[in-house]
Amino acid sequence: MKNTQRQPSELLQGFLNYIDQVKSEYEMAREAVGKEDKRLQDFLHELEFAEDKAERNKIATKFQRSRQERRRQKDEVQRLELLVEFFNSQNHRNTFNKMRQLVGNQRKREAYLNGERHYNKRVEE
Repeated sequence: MKNTQRQPSELLQGFLNYIDQVKSEYEMAREAVGKEDKRLQDFLHELEFAEDKAERNKIATKFQRSRQERRRQKDEVQRLELLVEFFNSQNHRNTFNKMRQLVGNQRKREAYLNGERHYNKRVEE
């Protein structure tokens, strides 16, 4: 009889994967904010040296889009920041490392429990 219920190791691994995903998304959003901050200086110099009003308008449109993207990424950073700070705190980092070890041990136990088991007699007659 095959067990179709999700195993505890799968659920725990899913949680740990979520933590890793949150950290990755947070770092990508932080880097994007930094990139848009640098782009600001480029736009300011482009505006300074623009030849005419039409060129300034094009630069202003790019600038506006850049600021909108920066806001979107900054909102993402704020959305994930509390989680990442929690996961990265020393006490919790140790717990998550132990949870990763637990996943491996749990998988071994599940393989045994879900596998074919045999009883070996302890006393020969």
